[in-house]
Amino acid sequence: MAVRGACRRQACALRLRRHLHFAGVSVAEPSRTLNAYTKRTQQLIAAWERCNFIPTMPIINLADIQQITKTQQSLLFPSQKSHPNRSEYNTIVANNFQLVMKQLFLRLPVEPLLNAYPQIAQWVVQMQELAPEIFQSRKKLLVDNPVIAPLTINNENHFIQVLTNIAFKQGIPRLYEWAVRHPDLSWQDRVKLWTTARQYSVEPNQIQLVILALHPVQPAQRLDVRWNKKDHRQTEKWLIKLLSQSQENKPQSNLVNHELSSKIDLEDIAEVKI
Repeated sequence: MAVRGACRRQACALRLRRHLHFAGVSVAEPSRTLNAYTKRTQQLIAAWERCNFIPTMPIINLADIQQITKTQQSLLFPSQKSHPNRSEYNTIVANNFQLVMKQLFLRLPVEPLLNAYPQIAQWVVQMQELAPEIFQSRKKLLVDNPVIAPLTINNENHFIQVLTNIAFKQGIPRLYEWAVRHPDLSWQDRVKLWTTARQYSVEPNQIQLVILALHPVQPAQRLDVRWNKKDHRQTEKWLIKLLSQSQENKPQSNLVNHELSSKIDLEDIAEVKI
């Protein structure tokens, strides 16, 4: 079973690399449309992410936790400020910004999106000024990297899964989170820090989170956060308490099995004519 799964993933990766040859085509060609370009890239990125091996036990992600009421979320952090999501001001721009950042670190062309959205181009410049270290060619940054950690809830084994951006320094992970947001530590940030510490088996006080908070008008801000054992234990207790109250409404959509990767056929993704 393990050998068969590994072979599927290798075949999937080979097909994906073959499809990625389009990245070398000049973006200045007039026949390429922005919509086709964006759709094609999103298809390839999504297919690659689904090729990753995921355990068969129940997966709980941030979207599942988000569904729990704000009253329950405040059980752990009653003093934490609640801010409206700034990305709601223009969801299309915010989503395309995340797409641009992912394509940058995948070394895919981004000029069509930068030309279409001057706001995104400005944010990229601000990012380069605030965190120049992640744009250095010698530094490897894993973008939207899946991180999974086990958690026992009511004597049942579950997995907490998050997507985060990780760089490593001497084997120690450092997280980078960028978005149109406030520069405050959110519960999502705490869960990502807890999950990363568990997966990579490092002491909480060794991990650092860099928040790059963007704003439509005001200058972007950088906040460096040091994790610690107290916050680590507190977050784990919060997760157990919060999720144990919602066991009767388990999201069936997140019960992942080994058959998922076998259903992906990159050959079925239509090519975009360039």
